[in-house]
Amino acid sequence: GVDDFGNPFRDGQILYALGSTNSPGSFPANPRLGGGIDPVTGGPRNGSVEIYGSPQSQPNAQSYRYSLEMQYQLPAKLTATIGYQGSSTRNLIRLVNQNFIFARTNPAFFAVYLPTPDVKSKYNALLATIERRFANGFQIQANYRFAKSLDNLSNEGPGFVTNQTYPVDNRTEYGPSDFDVKHNFNLFGLYELPFFRKRNDLMKTLFGGFQISGIYTWHTGFPFTPVVSGPGIRSASGAEFGPFRPVRYLGGAGNGTSNDTFLNGNGNFTGSFITGNNLCINVVGGCNRIFLTTLNRNSAGDATFLLNPPGIGRNGFRGPRYSDVDLTVSKRFDLPKGLRLGETSGLDLRVNLFNAFNHLNLANFGFSSDSTRINNGDNPNPNFGRATTGLSGRVIELQARFNF
Repeated sequence: GVDDFGNPFRDGQILYALGSTNSPGSFPANPRLGGGIDPVTGGPRNGSVEIYGSPQSQPNAQSYRYSLEMQYQLPAKLTATIGYQGSSTRNLIRLVNQNFIFARTNPAFFAVYLPTPDVKSKYNALLATIERRFANGFQIQANYRFAKSLDNLSNEGPGFVTNQTYPVDNRTEYGPSDFDVKHNFNLFGLYELPFFRKRNDLMKTLFGGFQISGIYTWHTGFPFTPVVSGPGIRSASGAEFGPFRPVRYLGGAGNGTSNDTFLNGNGNFTGSFITGNNLCINVVGGCNRIFLTTLNRNSAGDATFLLNPPGIGRNGFRGPRYSDVDLTVSKRFDLPKGLRLGETSGLDLRVNLFNAFNHLNLANFGFSSDSTRINNGDNPNPNFGRATTGLSGRVIELQARFNF
């Protein structure tokens, strides 16, 4: 019958049959595979196939990590810690179609994906902490991180989201990591309520032993890359890749990161589409005032990679920032001595409130998502630069744990 794979099995491209014996050679040949292997090309006699493989030898990834930390005792019983963390890594892999890299390719293989160990990354961070422990069970700690993470590719794949926008030159892909956060701040506090703390009777069991803790988190937005979809760019072999970065940045983009920025209009690109022009790809200059969305073509009409280097860097724009407050209320019930199974027997109850004040946080912009595509085919994308989804609202979690 008809199903998601066609009728039957990918409209006859996949055949289901049993062999006469357990030998693989006893299974009937699939006529859709092209009539066997061509000894000249090493591929099917008719048509072409996609190959995943690996070179016989690969260099090991190398990572160097370094850190330094100093701690100071300040007045007013404050403790300050300042440190540095960094790393440098090379020989990471990207899964890239070799037809994009080499000028001469085998027509029997329309795509040949091999892990290519030419990705590098660097990370540097300044870490600062200040802490104060008060009497009566109260403490507070603030942490700040100023960091920068750079790489050619943040995920090794496979998958569409790990594709590069200009794979023919890996150097142009070097930019902020997908997970790069420039500023990150959090404030943590813990308070043990003093009620009935020094008593050992029923009142302490019922009304003592409460703790309240909370953490406030704030950080700047994750980076993203505006891309153009549609007819792609041709590599030296003629293989076409896309989506691609615009070949020119004309200026005029904003740099706001608040919720209001990404909920109204097209965010930092509001007003960038030329009014009355519905064509992005097939009109000279395109339909955007900030990015050139058309491609340069040679006399044969081909948009080659040499004529269309990216005009913007990878991950050159920032998405929505994040802020959140999480709270925890816990209570310890110690069992009477006669009922204890051990010295620490008791019941712990805990209420966790994630995003306690139900603050709206917007999801970061994924690769070639609706928020990062400048166009939809030949038309402007109305959601470009706009947040389309939000993160989770308030979540309440109840826990009970018996210790013995």
